[in-house]
Amino acid sequence: MLSRTFLLVIALILAFVSDASSLGDGAVIRITTWNLEWFPNGSPKRIPAEEQAKRIAAAADVLRPLNSDILFLQEVQDYDACARLAEAIRPHTYQVAICSAFKGGEQQVAILCREPAQTA
Repeated sequence: MLSRTFLLVIALILAFVSDASSLGDGAVIRITTWNLEWFPNGSPKRIPAEEQAKRIAAAADVLRPLNSDILFLQEVQDYDACARLAEAIRPHTYQVAICSAFKGGEQQVAILCREPAQTA
């Protein structure tokens, strides 16, 4: 899985950077990567929706002040968990560029971006 994740990360960075010319000279692209450890449940066991919401809010509280352009996330449950996190980070606007769907597992990798991804 590491090689797939690595290729996914490199591909998105190249797609984003190739469009970075619109950002202007001296532009800085902030990238954050975080292993969220069985997000949003905290373990392989499912927890109630209210507890998931608390974990999502706590992660958003950490990510919001970082003001990253791209978020690389590991060990996320699925696309829905990523979308809920993206919504919770407001007022920053993030889009789920991609979330893996590896068979037989609830530990996916995902990329959230502030700018629309050209391809994923």
